[in-house]
Amino acid sequence: MRISVPVADGFLVICAVLWGVGFVAQRIATQQMGDTPFTYNAARFLLGALLLLPFVVGRTTARTRATLIGGMAAALAMFVASGLQQKAMATVTAGTAGFITGTYVIWVPLLGLLWGERVSERVWIGATLALAGMWFLMIHGSFAVASGDLLLLGCAIGWAAHVHIIGWAARRGDAIGIAFVQFAATGIMCACVALQYEPVSLELLAAGWGAIVFSGVFAIAIAFTLQVLAQTSAPASHAAIILSMESLFAELSGSIWMRESFDPRKWLGAVLMLSGALVATVTGLRRPHRGSTPPSAPAAG
Repeated sequence: MRISVPVADGFLVICAVLWGVGFVAQRIATQQMGDTPFTYNAARFLLGALLLLPFVVGRTTARTRATLIGGMAAALAMFVASGLQQKAMATVTAGTAGFITGTYVIWVPLLGLLWGERVSERVWIGATLALAGMWFLMIHGSFAVASGDLLLLGCAIGWAAHVHIIGWAARRGDAIGIAFVQFAATGIMCACVALQYEPVSLELLAAGWGAIVFSGVFAIAIAFTLQVLAQTSAPASHAAIILSMESLFAELSGSIWMRESFDPRKWLGAVLMLSGALVATVTGLRRPHRGSTPPSAPAAG
């Protein structure tokens, strides 16, 4: 399944909006459900898988080896990244979470170096700007880094790995099948952890049902599926720039619905991070072999 580049870009815009707004839902979930990140993630990912189930039943291409391997590998990265992200949401604002998570646009090319992808000078300039921005966002008072910020940094690296996995799998397997497998597998892994370490109950799920439904439907079932579809054809530079806009939508959503704001120091950090992301992804990755297509960028939520 391949789509045209303009359609793919449209899908990516929708992803950026839904993921940005999704940060607010995640913050609300921490307020309603307490420190139970894996319970929340299990519910929303399993809901996303349930919504896709009618589209994969009887779909023979959804059962290919590449689809299953790609979906399971993506699920592992998604499990780690989403767990760290939701754990951090209890101590950071939606805007801060969006911007720090958005550094995946820097980590994507850095991880690409591990398998021989050459990175342009503009990427290194962008990385420097983004790291400077992170300093302004993450360092508080006595040069201490908040634990939530470190969790989000690990989350960003996890999403960068997810991008590379989806970039590989989307061109070899069935996009809908990959999305279903990663949602189901991530949900099951989160449920196992939640049942072991968190106070799972119907009352807890009922308390956060609104955030669960919103995230499960929009940020998971719709946005992540559109991401897989888009990465079958979207150029890497286009995808990176468009999807990095989730940071802006996260900040805007936090300001509107949760009355969050950045002080001047944090606004400077946000501008530097966004500038770094744009500079780093204008040129994109250059593969050593002609004709190959780099995986496009990002994933969050």
